[in-house]
Amino acid sequence: MSNNLSFLNLIQEFKAIGEFATFANTAWTWRLAPRTQRPQAILLIPGFMAGDVTLYPFANWLRSKGHQVFFSGILANTDCPRRAVNRLENILQAQFDRHGEKIVVIGHSLGGIYARELARRMPQCVEQTILMGSPVQGPGQHSHPFVKMLATLTMKVHEKTKGCTCQMENICGVHSDTLPPDVPESLIFSKSDGIVNWMSCVESGPNVQAFEVDSTHMGLPYNLDTLRVVHRLLESRTEEDEVAKRPH
Repeated sequence: MSNNLSFLNLIQEFKAIGEFATFANTAWTWRLAPRTQRPQAILLIPGFMAGDVTLYPFANWLRSKGHQVFFSGILANTDCPRRAVNRLENILQAQFDRHGEKIVVIGHSLGGIYARELARRMPQCVEQTILMGSPVQGPGQHSHPFVKMLATLTMKVHEKTKGCTCQMENICGVHSDTLPPDVPESLIFSKSDGIVNWMSCVESGPNVQAFEVDSTHMGLPYNLDTLRVVHRLLESRTEEDEVAKRPH
């Protein structure tokens, strides 16, 4: 798998502005669509260097469907991955205890890698994970060189100021190249991704499915095709519940 992302790919990410504009123009139609028959509790995790605020519009769309959304408490996703995932474990456990049911975890980019790790550590708390543009195969090798440079600088800061032992290849030990967790996992990827190699966003497993959309990396949470996929994934769990309730 080669990583041939260039400066041009990075420039093309500015198309995300248009994707967000299209997303915003559809907001008035949200209240016209039917609400879900099974509201779910959903945890959102932002990507590298991003914060919860970047997923607020996506959260508003989910809420318009009737879902309950809560956030990771991340202002900027630059903390040591070990500490970040440990905090997310506590948040996930608290919400699971509060709602009394499994939580859907949706992550963008690095946030998806964290979602995958949460499913591995706490399968009893996770209904399903949805990963948007997350390089689950070799995350340290298949990102844009500029992003890898920023990640390396961030890790050096943690090493000097907090004594962390950082490892780029496995995201400081919170990412595993072994089989995916035994929790339904959906991967949303785009061949137009200018930040990570799209091939690194796909893996196989008995509970894994992948969906291709045409989007920039940064625009994935606002891309209309992404929204359709996410809606279908959330509703498919409702359909499965209904089938299970039917007499056999």
